Amino acid sequence: MSPLTLAIFLLLSIWIFMHILSRPKDPKKEPKLPPGPRSLPIIGNLHMLGSLPHRALHSLAKKYGPIMSLRLGHVPTIVVSSPQAAELFLKTHDTIFASRPKLQVSEYLSYGTRGMAFTEYGSYWRNIRKLCTLQLLTVSKVDSFAPVRKAEVGSLVQSLKKAAAAHEVVDLSGKVCELNEETTCRMIFGPSSDGRLDLKTLIEESMNLAGAFNLADYVPYLGALDLQGLTRRMKKCSKALDIVLENIIEEHEKIPSSGQQDSETNFIDTLLSLMNQPMNPHDEQVYVIDRTNIKAIILDMISGAYDTSAAVIEWTFSELLRYPRVMKHVQEELELVVGMNRMVEETDLAKLPYLDMVICCALGFVVPYE
Repeated sequence: MSPLTLAIFLLLSIWIFMHILSRPKDPKKEPKLPPGPRSLPIIGNLHMLGSLPHRALHSLAKKYGPIMSLRLGHVPTIVVSSPQAAELFLKTHDTIFASRPKLQVSEYLSYGTRGMAFTEYGSYWRNIRKLCTLQLLTVSKVDSFAPVRKAEVGSLVQSLKKAAAAHEVVDLSGKVCELNEETTCRMIFGPSSDGRLDLKTLIEESMNLAGAFNLADYVPYLGALDLQGLTRRMKKCSKALDIVLENIIEEHEKIPSSGQQDSETNFIDTLLSLMNQPMNPHDEQVYVIDRTNIKAIILDMISGAYDTSAAVIEWTFSELLRYPRVMKHVQEELELVVGMNRMVEETDLAKLPYLDMVICCALGFVVPYE
């Protein structure tokens, strides 16, 4: 028997075994699913997605309706493709569908879902969210970093002026990413911290891994084989991230931010001040903040800020270039309200209604991730 035949026989045997185990003993208890295409053994409907899944799903929705069921490998999936149906899932019954899928990347790159991004909806997620809202993202905390944002934007403007004077080509996307990264790091880590360059490289690797198609997420019993090599990369990235974050935390523990007001401290110092304290002392199940929580929260915030905000800004610029009339109105409003002799201040934003509408419009149709 050839190796290929043996491999096919082994896969079919595993599929039959898993199919028998997963079938309900009572056929009447089998869940009633929305209409959808028939699935193949092992891969389900994965073969139908092709290289452009959004177009493939659109074509399938035309045939099976706005609510249809697919099987992605061994994962039963409901696809919603109309505003009315989306409202049912995301608003009317949002708490039922508010959880997260179980992904291999969350186990390795989110400290076993100890952060906020990949955690299942429940008591722990609500307490982590409450902690971030009340301790890290308060109005006073955000306002306290206004000088940081102003300094970083000023540095960007000066670099653009120098490039313009020298008639140099500017990679605006790269500049926006650098601005976002520097601002985020100063808010989270403070003025300076070792390991930032290593952290940036590792964050990029972790985001590539998070966005990669991982066969183990859809056919779990193949995960141990690591056919794509993703598990090995996740373990390596996870270990390196933990070393960098641990070094940064130790650096902050050695030099505490004494004498600063709470609103002026960076995120790590704020979280360290809460370490070993219960997040929910009055609940039956108490969660205590530890180093793992801190590293998971910081990792979630950096990952979200690095890519999401920069992508939104970049796409907004692209849309303004597509619509010169809108860009001209924005420029005229800025010249009228702010003038040409100073930078835009955050206090000016309330006086710039047209710019505000442009930003709101951009957020409405720009995909906030890549």
